[in-house]
Amino acid sequence: MILGTPRRWWFAAAVPLLLGFVLLATGDGTMLRTAVAILLLIVAMVLFGIAPMRYGQRARTPPPSASDTLQTTLSTPLPPPRSRAPIEGWDPSEV
Repeated sequence: MILGTPRRWWFAAAVPLLLGFVLLATGDGTMLRTAVAILLLIVAMVLFGIAPMRYGQRARTPPPSASDTLQTTLSTPLPPPRSRAPIEGWDPSEV
């Protein structure tokens, strides 16, 4: 669905959102009904906020497996290590 969010997360966030709006719209002004409605709206926002979302091209293609990356790294030889530059320093007994 939108933003790569699974459908079940949309439904999980939509149920408390709709219930919260219904309670606010049909409320008779009692404190308890308004508090429950606001709590349901907050729960809907939290559920949508913690939903896993996959953006961009990586959402459409699965990540490469470990065996694919292992084969590509082993097929290319590593360059030989360079020698270190000489570092002039003091004699440890002089310090």
